Amino acid sequence: MTEQQKFAGEDEHAGFATPLQDIIAAGFLVALSLWIMVESVRLSNPGSLSTTPGLLPFLTAGSLCVMALILGAMAIRRRAAGATTVEDEKPEHVRTAMLAAFIGAYLLALQYLNFEYSTIIAGLELGYGGFEVITIVFLTVILTIFWTGAIWKCLVVSAVWITLLAAAFRYVFVIPLPGSI
Repeated sequence: MTEQQKFAGEDEHAGFATPLQDIIAAGFLVALSLWIMVESVRLSNPGSLSTTPGLLPFLTAGSLCVMALILGAMAIRRRAAGATTVEDEKPEHVRTAMLAAFIGAYLLALQYLNFEYSTIIAGLELGYGGFEVITIVFLTVILTIFWTGAIWKCLVVSAVWITLLAAAFRYVFVIPLPGSI
């Protein structure tokens, strides 16, 4: 790629999706995720909620549905405004090298920074460890670079999603997370 060319997608000449294409994709993804959620609820439950075989597909499809709804809302807003897409500022190979460096630093941080903080809220012991803190910090940095949103938005998205996912693994699946004591 030369200096004047910008990365636009898997096919360099395809360009960005139009708002109508995003609306169609969002509709398809919402329908697919709702179907998966219904089917996961229909699976038999041999024990408790944490052993339900449809729990992970339900949560995954639910998050996909939320993301598809956001994609659809953004596409409708873009279509109404007639906005154009924004070009990337950094060459793609620089961004890829930065991502590789951040992932390497993230894995090292998980390996060597182990801590656990727990508190009791409403009679439940809630823990927050190295995995959550390190992942929120690194995901915020990566989102700020690649998503190019405001840093506070990247921090909020990182904190909410990592906290919810970590809570699911800690308290529903009862699986210890890396970076915790």
